[in-house]
Amino acid sequence: MDKVRLACAPNLSGIVEEIIDSFKDKTVSFELTIGDSCNVYYKEILNGKPYDIFLTADEKSADGLFFSGLAKKSAVYAEGKLCLWPLESNIINLSNIKIALPDPDLAPYGRAAFEYLENTKIIDSVKENLIFGKNPFEVSRLVLEQKAQIAFLPVSFVKSVLKDDSFKVLLDNYNPVVQKGVLLSQASKKAQEFFEFLINSKQSKQILNKFGF
Repeated sequence: MDKVRLACAPNLSGIVEEIIDSFKDKTVSFELTIGDSCNVYYKEILNGKPYDIFLTADEKSADGLFFSGLAKKSAVYAEGKLCLWPLESNIINLSNIKIALPDPDLAPYGRAAFEYLENTKIIDSVKENLIFGKNPFEVSRLVLEQKAQIAFLPVSFVKSVLKDDSFKVLLDNYNPVVQKGVLLSQASKKAQEFFEFLINSKQSKQILNKFGF
């Protein structure tokens, strides 16, 4: 049985599994690595770890691998949205509460959250209240453990992992979070077929849309 090895952005947890299940070729097995930051997987690939497909939460790391010759194809598969979670926390009171967000130095959604705070002119009033996690799992735990009262998170993560619909979608005041995938140089024909399915198929697009992309 052919094996396809995927490294995925944390906000695809619970989503890429559905896309895999909808893939028609059942002779392929999948080895899925998910949960850490994209920066970790990017460095692993640079150091020779043999993934077939890397689904990032940004464009920069995908483009870096493609232009360095480590990937033979790069394509946008989704555009993510940022949200405030949970809903009951009011945005006008952000200066009075602890705020969790992904580390902007590591995570695309952290950069988007920081842009939002800067562009809405509230960064100066909240910068002492910010708490960072390296990925959405860590960020959500900060709220669940009551170390923070509100979090900036990907909509997809809140819907797929936290299974919660009580959040406020933020559509403006940050650059779009464009998520790209790369087919790495050593990828097999079966991996390429799955990559094309994920990027182009109606089934894949429907699943991504269901989770807020």
